[in-house]
Amino acid sequence: MTLLVFKVNQLGDNVVFLPVVQSLVTTHPDWRIVVLTSPTAARLYEVCCPQVELRVFATAKFNAAWRQPWRLMQMAAQLRGLKPDACLLGDDQGNVAHLLARLSAKQCGGPQTPHVKLNFLLHHRVAMQEDESVAAHNWRIARSKFELPEFMPAPDLNAFGRDESGAIVIHAGASREYQRWPLRNFVELANRLAKTHAVRWIDQADDTGLSDAVQRVKTSTLDELVRVVAGAKLFVGNNSGPMHIASACGTPGVILIGPSSPRWDPVWHLEKFDLLREPRLSCQPCDGATKPANRCLNTQTPMACLNRWSIDAVHERVIKLCRPS
Repeated sequence: MTLLVFKVNQLGDNVVFLPVVQSLVTTHPDWRIVVLTSPTAARLYEVCCPQVELRVFATAKFNAAWRQPWRLMQMAAQLRGLKPDACLLGDDQGNVAHLLARLSAKQCGGPQTPHVKLNFLLHHRVAMQEDESVAAHNWRIARSKFELPEFMPAPDLNAFGRDESGAIVIHAGASREYQRWPLRNFVELANRLAKTHAVRWIDQADDTGLSDAVQRVKTSTLDELVRVVAGAKLFVGNNSGPMHIASACGTPGVILIGPSSPRWDPVWHLEKFDLLREPRLSCQPCDGATKPANRCLNTQTPMACLNRWSIDAVHERVIKLCRPS
């Protein structure tokens, strides 16, 4: 059995999808599994699933391949050359992935996503259920086609190791600007916390004003990022890839949820997280479960869902979660 798995997108998307690939490898050790993914996520599979083969594509170029038919046909020929028996698409793959899957194998399974024009090309489609997390949806998609355990495990990131600092780790980034609490707020929060706790700051492009009492940590590789988050006492950040790493590792966290759908909340160890969400805003969440808005949709009060949280309020939540239970 040769299986092609399409998951060409952001780090967080791949972290929540990792249990599918790890479980397929464990349950079907004799299968040849080829994962199509992005440069951002490739290392995740190299370390945690060394048994799989990788085909790495830049996400933007992959999704825009339809603009260059000759390039698209080259990709299709490359994938057909692998002689796959089946293709599996993650919940958020676009038209190019759908077309390549259909051109590559006689059996293609994936999500039911009406906003993707070529979704009809899949032989087997699984709709998302109400209030279902993206991770759980991906698990049902895979389990509907292939033998897998009934219950989805957490991603196993132990192969990365951990840097046992016992510190509060702050990561102020997110893949899209409208998903980020203001950087200046994170800087001031780190400075306050450093007066009473060990604080590690994962380097950002501009962290002007950060106190010398805060330890700056460079995480230029995924290996370094996972080790730092896994060994933290507490993680503070936006809804992002590092948040999903914290969830997988069981690291407690205070998360500025912002515009994100509840389907993207931390999936594992949710009881350890304090999710700062403003439910009274009619515009929230502006992100869909499988399709981000890519911009703030609140024209009257832009970024209200994140700006609602003051530095004082977040500081109080962090201190409370740091106290021994």
